[in-house]
Amino acid sequence: MGSEPRSWPWKRLLRRAYGAALVVAAVVVLAIRRDEVAALVEGARPAPLLAALALSIASLAQSAWFWSRGLADLRSSLPFAKVLEATVAAIPGRYLPGSVWYAAGRVGALRGAGASTTALAVVAVLETLLSFVVAVALGAGFLVAGGSGDSGLGVAALGAVAVTLCLVSSPWVINPVVRWIAARRGVTQVPAVGWAGYAELVGHLVLFWLASAAAFWCYLAAFPEIDAPGLVRTAGTFLVAWAAGFVAVFAPQGAGVFETAMAGLLEGPVAALALVIAGYRALTAVRDAVALVALAVARGTLPRAVEPPGS
Repeated sequence: MGSEPRSWPWKRLLRRAYGAALVVAAVVVLAIRRDEVAALVEGARPAPLLAALALSIASLAQSAWFWSRGLADLRSSLPFAKVLEATVAAIPGRYLPGSVWYAAGRVGALRGAGASTTALAVVAVLETLLSFVVAVALGAGFLVAGGSGDSGLGVAALGAVAVTLCLVSSPWVINPVVRWIAARRGVTQVPAVGWAGYAELVGHLVLFWLASAAAFWCYLAAFPEIDAPGLVRTAGTFLVAWAAGFVAVFAPQGAGVFETAMAGLLEGPVAALALVIAGYRALTAVRDAVALVALAVARGTLPRAVEPPGS
């Protein structure tokens, strides 16, 4: 898995221009609406933030479980500890320009640990497609259960895309495509995705998104001035907003699209709310830093304090 195709320079330019515009917009909102932002974050409570951090860490571990079980189903099993280590070690790739570096880092580490290239490619594709499918399905279900009356057309459109991706990512399609690609490369022994394993992977992603949605709800609960509409509807909007950001190719990691969609749900000044919601990305950055420090401690690679001469 390499960098983005050189034939798509417009895509890189569009993302850079969009990213720069987001930074400018955030600075302008903070300057003009600083009183509104300050009012929203006043009285922030640390306990819900810590709960959000813990749930976010749990979702990171659940992602590693997905890869571990996917590789096992494709007869390329690795210990969960090794998969978790590769997942954490690849985290810096999330912060590089482009959309492939996190997955590429994890694939590279797991390939070095002995997993087959074919199995890794299949698991990576399944994670990308099924993440969207499960997020939309759960999000739409939560919105209906929460009594949302303003989500019909958008959820229907995302649902149609999700159904299509569900079919594309099913064993009916994945297995023949993998066999065809392998045959073109002269490979005859190709593992197949089983339906039982496929169902288990869907289950792992359900747990992943439940932990992620709960983490976001805890984040909002940390700010008593933000009037969230309840766990069920907040979770549904979180998932559908993430899915909308996923299909917005111009927005790196859905930045801006996710925040705007979430702010539109809440009562209050949309621009200031979007800026506070964007702070959730800072919490995930803290999660990533904690995970990387824990990995460094486990590997014994943290720098030691320099002892003074003669000690």
